[in-house]
Amino acid sequence: MDIQYSLYNLTPKKRANRLSSLEPKTGVYLRAKVGEEYVFADYFPYSVFGDKPIDLFLQTFKYQDEVYDRKVFHLLKKDVEYKNTPSTPFRNHQLWTGIESLKSPIIKYKILDQYDTLFLELLKKGLRIRFDGNACFTRKTYEAFVKQIPKEYLSLIDYMEDPLKTTDWSGLEFKSARDFVSGGPYDYWIYKANAEFFPKASVPIIFSGYIGSELGFWHAYSELIELGSLKLTHGLIIEDFYENQRQLFIGDYHRTFVPDMNAVKNMYQELYLKEWKTLCWI
Repeated sequence: MDIQYSLYNLTPKKRANRLSSLEPKTGVYLRAKVGEEYVFADYFPYSVFGDKPIDLFLQTFKYQDEVYDRKVFHLLKKDVEYKNTPSTPFRNHQLWTGIESLKSPIIKYKILDQYDTLFLELLKKGLRIRFDGNACFTRKTYEAFVKQIPKEYLSLIDYMEDPLKTTDWSGLEFKSARDFVSGGPYDYWIYKANAEFFPKASVPIIFSGYIGSELGFWHAYSELIELGSLKLTHGLIIEDFYENQRQLFIGDYHRTFVPDMNAVKNMYQELYLKEWKTLCWI
């Protein structure tokens, strides 16, 4: 398979997490031809989580020596199917950073530091919260964080992703969700469909967008429809995160979302029109 590539840039309007910045980010699209049809995939690295920079990814992609590389190649081959993923309703929580209007009964909130209290206004409104701890706590600071939450609101916390810096998550107040940290025990698996393969897990698997290009979100949605549970509320939609971001999904946080198929069509048309360079043969 002859692989080609094309670089792209995204300018964030807000930080993805406490470790990220507002600097423009670079990703890369890959393209190949299957029969008479071009297929596409996306690589969008986060260095804070150990992803290879773009130049190293391009140098080593042909060796397929890392999981993220292999998943990108897998999605490239699956794109011939995913272009025709049916329009299927799914439920999604809202990512809230403190500046967006509240639209959802279930909010994902990324904790910026151990003294963060902005989320308390959500609990006072009776909204459910899914914390993303990004491993910012020690056990001691985790316990201090919990103590600042009035007891009558504790039942509104669904879980906390990556709650501790260490991997021993036993005896914690909230349910835990595994994301980037291989800790446990955990009650949920936060699944990055763009960067890893679907896990064999006995806990609920929450699909999460990798906050890259629209193509990455489309592929994550397509895999959700193929492999995931539509009974769960997922985290694929990230609204108005980048400058000039196209919204691929339309709907309501209180009910369901579906793809905007015109937006998906336009996304693929723009990919066809990009300038491409030869990368390698696999």
